[in-house]
Order: sequence, then structure tokens, then C-alpha cells
Amino acid sequence: MIIAKSPKYCIKFSTIKCNKKSIFALLVLALFIYVPFDPVSASVIQAGADIQTAINSAKAGDTIIVGPGEVSRFEVDRPLTIEGQGGPILSAALQKPAIIVSSDGVTISGFRIKGVGKDTTAKFNYYMQNPAAAAEGSFDEPNSAIVVRGDGISIKNCSIFGAQVAISAENVRDLVLQNTTMEGCDTGASILQSAQIKVTACRITSCKKYGLEIVRSRDVVLDNNSIVNNTNAGILLKETNDGIIQDNILSTNTFGLSLWNASYNQVRRNHVDHNYYGILVTSSSNYNNITDNLAEDNSRSEIVKGFGIGISLQENSSYNLLIRNTAKGNFNGLELSRGCKFNAVYDNNASDNKHGIRLNENRNNLIFGNNFMHNDINAYENTSLNIWNTTFGNYYNDYRGKDENNDGIGDQPYSLPGPESRSFDQRPLIRPYREAGLNSTSIRDEVKKYAVFGPADDEYPTISKQKGVMVISRKASSSPPKWTDSRAFDASAPPFQKENDF
Repeated sequence: MIIAKSPKYCIKFSTIKCNKKSIFALLVLALFIYVPFDPVSASVIQAGADIQTAINSAKAGDTIIVGPGEVSRFEVDRPLTIEGQGGPILSAALQKPAIIVSSDGVTISGFRIKGVGKDTTAKFNYYMQNPAAAAEGSFDEPNSAIVVRGDGISIKNCSIFGAQVAISAENVRDLVLQNTTMEGCDTGASILQSAQIKVTACRITSCKKYGLEIVRSRDVVLDNNSIVNNTNAGILLKETNDGIIQDNILSTNTFGLSLWNASYNQVRRNHVDHNYYGILVTSSSNYNNITDNLAEDNSRSEIVKGFGIGISLQENSSYNLLIRNTAKGNFNGLELSRGCKFNAVYDNNASDNKHGIRLNENRNNLIFGNNFMHNDINAYENTSLNIWNTTFGNYYNDYRGKDENNDGIGDQPYSLPGPESRSFDQRPLIRPYREAGLNSTSIRDEVKKYAVFGPADDEYPTISKQKGVMVISRKASSSPPKWTDSRAFDASAPPFQKENDF
């Protein structure tokens, strides 16, 4: 006897005759068994001011529509779409977010949210009066407008004002922030230990600390955002790998984009202006590609008159590529400072800066195929030993050598100015470089071929005996660098302290 089971029925039959009716019956039975059918379809629910009541009655996959006006805070604990129409307004409270997302598969859109700023005294009083909340370990949590605790979350078309943190997410995967404004917060979005993050078409402005803070995360895409007038960093990527940061406007921040101990990131086609540091790469190595960015007018005077860096690699940032960037109207257009090695600077245009490119205390970086034009000092090297040409070098508009054989390469080397500079461009170009024929693999091969200087003496550890104990030490690093030379341009040090192939 054969037994066939369906989700609801058990059908018995012992004999099947091979006729048309029986064959048709078997086909129907097979479809009934193997094609699941859910008779319950998703619903659309119209919510009142009390959104939580609508959520509690909803089923997974439902859409809840919220009309205009003041509405209550809510928590989403099942996969729903919560859609605001007409700009409904929510208000967070002290240590109580306006929205908590504790389920996977949630979409939130169309809300205006009033946040609560940082208030240490009020927070202390709150936990003194609510010891149970402190016992739950929430004492260190900021006043967040939206808290995300689930995977597969989308937050779209929202506006958040005045929160300590506009959007807070930790240990999540597949988070999308789209077309959302975060204004006047301490931090716009704080994303920690997460993966598959996409922030696109957002506006983040006037934040006291960070526009976007992304820490110990991976697979991050930041695309087509406007991040302006933030007191510290517009974007901070700390210990974050495999990111794509592209087509963003980063303006009037202290640091437009800061990569800190980050690897394998693509930074491309961003427009950075009127920052103290347009793009700052600190202690970051391993295939960060900085390509096709425009860094212009990064020159500020609030604290240090005229100071501003277009693109800067600092503090042992190594094995990175700077390619096809344009830097103009900055104090330093391009900069490599203190302990940076085996980076390639290729096919960039630096013009109308105080220094077109400046290198401080570095070794074995390859600089070739660039155009340095109309800078006060086109190229400058301080206590460094780098490589300034392969089979061809760079174009300097102040080069005065001759080209007797008309091969496009000067017959006399270009001497790099700077204290203790021992470097020359042995093959300076007579005309601006326009070839741009090398891809990233070829450029890295050139670095391996030409960057062959041995380590500097101060790279070796110092071994001493102190009170009978052998002590091994190295020269301590600091960031940003403090320069003692070129006083005409560097009257004082910067006042700030740091907190895929194309």
C-alpha cells in the first residue's frame, strides 16, 4: 500500500489504472503535495497615533500606514513595513528611542523624529531613579533616535534632528539607510561590528562628533551622500575593511573622510572641500585605493590660518594607491607623513597649492606620472628617501632642464627640495603626463621593482639595559605630524589630534 501525504490530508489508494482520469488525478495530487500554498496574504493596516497597537495585531509581512501628526514611540518585533505618509512626527525621550527595531526584515520610511541630545547629568539621574535599567547594561548606551537590532533592515526617507545618535546599530547585517537626513546630532549614524551596510543619498550635517561612525565592520557602501559641516569627521571608518566610498560630497568638516586602521577599501570620485583634512588615511595599509577624487580648497583659517590638506597618508599607512586624484587650492595637495612605505602615487594632478606634494619622514614610496603645476613648492621631501621615477618621472612646471634628444624626458634630474633631502627625479617629464596607461597590478609591480631602499636607522628597535632588565623600544609615533622646518608655510602645527582594485 502507498501512502501520500499532503500538508492537511493523508490519501490511501491500492490500485491505479493507467487511464486519462487516473493520470490527471496523479498530476493534481503531485501539485497539491509539492506546491505550497498560503491562503493568507499580507494586509495593509491603517494605524492611529498608537502605532504599537497596530504592530501588536499585525502579522509578518503586513504593511502599517501611519498618517500625519504626533505619534507614539514604538518597537517593531516582527518583519513589517511601517510607512509614514504626510510626515508623522515621533519624539524620543531620555534613554528611550523613538523607534526600536528588534526583528529581521523590517522597513521604516517617512518619519520625522525629534531626538534627545547628550545630557550626562540627566542620564545619571535617570539611572539613579531606574536601577533596573542600569542593571540591564544600558547605562553606556547613548540617547539614540532609532536603534537597530535586526538584520535585513531598511530606513528610508526619514528626517532625524537633535539626537545624541540619530541611528544606532551594532552586530547587524544588511542595513540600508537611504535618502535620510540626520541633522544637529552628536553623531549621525553609529554602526559597530556589522556587515553589508549601505548608506546612500543621505544628508548628514551639523553633527558635533561624527557624521557617520563605522567601526569594526566590513562590506560597507557609502554612495552619493552629502556630509557637511560636521565638527569632527564627516565619515570615520575605523578598523573597517572591504568598503566602497564613492560619489560623496564631504565639505566643511574637520576630517572629510578618515580611514583609521582600515584595509581593502575603494575611495573614489568623492568631492572634498573646505575641510582641514579632505581625505585622511591613518595607520591604514593593504590595498586601500584612493582614486579619481577631487580635493579642492581644503584651506581653513579658524585656528591655523590657511591650513588644510587635500589627501593625506599618515602614521605607517603602507601599500596603498593614490591614483588620478586632483588636488588644488589646498595647503598641501597630497601628503605622506611619518612612516608610510610602499605606497604608489601615480597620475595625480596637484596645482595651485602651497605644496603640490609633501613627504615627511617616509621611505620607499613611489611617486611617478604626476603633474605638479603652479604650486608655491611643487614637490617637497623632509627627512625621507623615496623614489620619484620609473622609466619616466613626474612633470614639474618649474623644471628648467633641457631635452636635447627630444624624448620627452629632461636630461638633468629634478632635485627635491627639503632639509636632509637626498632624492631626485632622474627622469622628469618635459610635458604634462597624459598617458595614464597603467592599471593597479602594473603599478604595484612597479613599487616592488623600484622601492628597494633599505630600512632607515630609526626603524630598528633600540635595545637598552635598565635596572638589570633589557628594554626594547621604538621611536613613538604621533599624529598629525609636527613640522619644524619651512616656517614660512608651517608657522604652527595642526591643532587636531586623531581620535578592489579599480
